Amino acid sequence: MSYRARTELLQLLSQRLEQLKTQVQQHDRSLANNTTQALDHQQRFHSALFDHTGASLTQCLQRLEQDLQTLSRLSQSPESGDTFELVCQQFSDRYQAVMQAMSATGIQAAGARFSSRRKGLPRQDSQYQWIARSVMQNSHSAYEELRKHQNWANRLQQKIHELEQKLDLHQGTEKITLQNEILATQKRLGRCRQAMTYIEERIARLEKGGQKH
Repeated sequence: MSYRARTELLQLLSQRLEQLKTQVQQHDRSLANNTTQALDHQQRFHSALFDHTGASLTQCLQRLEQDLQTLSRLSQSPESGDTFELVCQQFSDRYQAVMQAMSATGIQAAGARFSSRRKGLPRQDSQYQWIARSVMQNSHSAYEELRKHQNWANRLQQKIHELEQKLDLHQGTEKITLQNEILATQKRLGRCRQAMTYIEERIARLEKGGQKH
């Protein structure tokens, strides 16, 4: 890519970032309190894109600005062709991810609020009640349930590995979709591991109770 082409591309990316800043500022100003609370500490991006949590997206702009600064430095060096194009792609991926995150804020907040309500239910309506019914009888059934969850966890880990291998084969929107799928699968894996911990604690209580007789 010629120096002139790089300069024109940098100008275009700078314009897009300025437009995105306006949109993100409007997005963050319009956030309702319950949306901010629902997404507090919620991871909204694949870690390869942003190390960022929460409803506000302003922090993401700083990372995009850093990409532009890197591109500006690289554009001065004729030998940086591959690196320049790589950073351009990273900028594009992050840009599209922020655009998708803005449009998905409401849906993600609703999902987070639903999960929060589930966690706040009384013990008899707990999110693990379906597990409790199957393992309350004896430790043998609890071990069977634990093995099922271990198998699920292994399959989820394998799925994450396969999706991560595909990342380098895709660009643009398809890559963002893959990254979002990885993030969603990682969350499922986290819930599966939490359930495994619950079952292990149930097994310990059942076996401790059996020793008293």
